[in-house]
Amino acid sequence: MLASFDVSGVRRTLSGALVLLAVASCSKTPVSPPSDTTKPAATAKRATPDGTAPVQAQARPAFLDLPERAVPGRVFIVAIDGANWEVFDPVMRAGLMPNLARLIQSGSRTTLESMDPTASAIVWTTIATGKKPKQHGVHGFVAQTDDGRTVPVSSTIRRVQALWNIAGEAGVSVGFLSWWVTWPAEPVRGFLCSDYTWPLRKDKDGFATGSVSRLDIPDRTYPPQLMQELDRFIKTEERLVPGELAALGLDALPRIEDYAVRDILLKDISVGNMAAYLLDKHKPSLAAVYFDGFDAYCHIFWPQYAAYLKARETDGAGGVARLPAQVQALGRVMDAHLTRVDLYLGGIMKQAAANDVVLVLSDHGYGDNPGLQPIQRTYKDWIQPPHWHTKRGILVAAGGPIRKGSEGVVASVLDVTPTVLALLGLPVGRDMDGKVLTDLLTPEFLNAHPVQTVETHDLKPRVARPAESAYDAGMKERLKALGYIEDEPGD
Repeated sequence: MLASFDVSGVRRTLSGALVLLAVASCSKTPVSPPSDTTKPAATAKRATPDGTAPVQAQARPAFLDLPERAVPGRVFIVAIDGANWEVFDPVMRAGLMPNLARLIQSGSRTTLESMDPTASAIVWTTIATGKKPKQHGVHGFVAQTDDGRTVPVSSTIRRVQALWNIAGEAGVSVGFLSWWVTWPAEPVRGFLCSDYTWPLRKDKDGFATGSVSRLDIPDRTYPPQLMQELDRFIKTEERLVPGELAALGLDALPRIEDYAVRDILLKDISVGNMAAYLLDKHKPSLAAVYFDGFDAYCHIFWPQYAAYLKARETDGAGGVARLPAQVQALGRVMDAHLTRVDLYLGGIMKQAAANDVVLVLSDHGYGDNPGLQPIQRTYKDWIQPPHWHTKRGILVAAGGPIRKGSEGVVASVLDVTPTVLALLGLPVGRDMDGKVLTDLLTPEFLNAHPVQTVETHDLKPRVARPAESAYDAGMKERLKALGYIEDEPGD
């Protein structure tokens, strides 16, 4: 499968593979967001993440019973970790991401400036809050418990409201899938599939080393019972027959000890199919789907993929054919995966009406580090790797009030939440560090929906405390394999 370098063949094969893995979707008739059946706090109890003493469940939040708020248009966010124009432009020129190309033609594109450090846990939280780490409280991939142990960061670390909180509490339905630092899943007006929905085995440093068979980890989704509904979409190597793995092109990807690249690509496939099902079924006004396979792949296979892209850009199929067989195979794996992500994007674009907005964005880019320049890996140290994250991410916006052809708009990861709130007709917090990207919006929209502000959306303090899960035992090895962290004394 995918043996020859043929763009149309890649897309035909992937389309068949997605059909192979997909579950028939339900009726397109709009239904209400999944309900929370949690009993009142006085009677309901649930287990802690490590299965120890039970704790009292929270009472049903009042915002779940608000009438649905009318919005100027729905907003769809497709988040691709590590995406950059240096890669995505040549991939589009090769015809492998036609939906992204079509979205750009109908809207606007620019570079989305990231921040230092470019650690995904930090930046995706900044994107979802419009605030810098000193406000939102997520400073890396790990946090310390009261007794000094290190565990992966969790949603309980975040000190401020995120998009799913702000929109939901205003009566706007939301649906978020796989976003960083969303476990344990919080009550939302709609659904939230946390970054633990796919059963990734993680270590205490916050990275994945494979998959686990346990499905009884609490709070993976909200509502909690949604996890059972989504189990049929979870694709792991153990659940796939060899023909399915080959059809997806993943059998050409070597296994990497202590780093689950193949599993993360399967996670993206699972999340894409979950999104197709859930967005069609529940039709939230604000939806976001996160894919992290591209960044995971680049951390290990960037030199090979860079050579593959250069050969294709320079000499086309002939140049690719002259590369070592292993480099060709690795290049086809990522080509196939980006085509898959583009197919999921196309499905989301079909759900968008004329007044809806589709955003495609990344937290940072990825590329070579000429001269081994020092790079801030965390707030505590610097590294000099041959390739790493860059501060140049991507932003594509189209549909509804988005101006067409507005290239070069100055935008940063801080500006996403303020802009999304403005698109939904919701006020922007004056304490947010970002701004509304008004240069992307038509004058007609801004006249009809002028940007509103409030002092803050953080009216109630959030108690920041790390949470632990049964996944932590394996996750730390992934962070070490990527070079994000080093062994601690005593590890």
